Amino acid sequence: MKPFAKPLLVLALGGGFISAVLAAQPPKAPSQTPEEKAQHLKIEVEKLIAQLPAGSSHFQDVTYVGNAQPGVDPDSRQTLDLFVPPGNGPFPLIVWIHGGGWHGGGKEASGISLAKSFLPKGFALATVDYRYVQDACFPAQIDDCNSALVWLRKNAAQYHLDPDHVGVVGHSAGAHLAALMAVTGDTKEFSQDPVSVRVQAAVCWATPADLDRDRGQWPAKAFIINPKDPYMKFYPNGTYDAAFARMASPASYVHAGVPPMLILHGGRDDLVPLGQASAFADSLKQAGVDVTFRIDAERGHGVMSDAATQEAIQFFRRTLQTPTGSTK
Repeated sequence: MKPFAKPLLVLALGGGFISAVLAAQPPKAPSQTPEEKAQHLKIEVEKLIAQLPAGSSHFQDVTYVGNAQPGVDPDSRQTLDLFVPPGNGPFPLIVWIHGGGWHGGGKEASGISLAKSFLPKGFALATVDYRYVQDACFPAQIDDCNSALVWLRKNAAQYHLDPDHVGVVGHSAGAHLAALMAVTGDTKEFSQDPVSVRVQAAVCWATPADLDRDRGQWPAKAFIINPKDPYMKFYPNGTYDAAFARMASPASYVHAGVPPMLILHGGRDDLVPLGQASAFADSLKQAGVDVTFRIDAERGHGVMSDAATQEAIQFFRRTLQTPTGSTK
């Protein structure tokens, strides 16, 4: 399948996360039209692309499944962006999954910002959009992430990627999907494709690891309890189902075959309980998994930062690269 490119359009990043790049922008005037906002953000994204290493390659809005249909939200789509460093590679690949409560967010600005950090270190980076729950309930979201990984592995030679050294990183709802890829990739719980969907390492920021209301220690005011929250479309009948929640939870699939994981959670996170992250990390350690668990005491749900990105890069260098930067 040949990729096709079109002008980038950046929309709101949901789920409590706004990339550092967008956060640094001045507030938009209330009178600004949607078209003017889109044009402004398009210019900002082009500026970010211009800051990628000289000689690097980038491919926008590549469709990773056949017969992909647009969703009700412009970012509810089965496309990815791919950024590749200069050279012949093959380069270890990092897959970025954005947050947004499974019903919002977008890949563009956050993905390019991460590419600026990862490409100089010898990594290729793919950033994935997936169907939102208002278009398709779970497991559509994890199915899309796995389909994107299958496409990347099938086309690895064309884009100078190393299909055997793949890491995944996500924030919030994206971290839920990243963690789910990590704990189910070798069992193929959510993929029947003959191409492997196993990743070799995972970084999870502010992870909803357990969607079971009781087991996950969710407080009474949490979005997961609110019957009117858009999240409820996560479920086939639009209402909470405990058995379905456990089926969709990374915490349900912990076993010894899980690849190395880095879990970062904010000490002041008021969206996803800190105790949930601690319990998930403890269960992984008890299973013999290589786990790094860190609490950023001063941050809430928005744990993404330059420091967190550098920590992730060092983690992936340890798990996916040799000291010289080549793949293991």
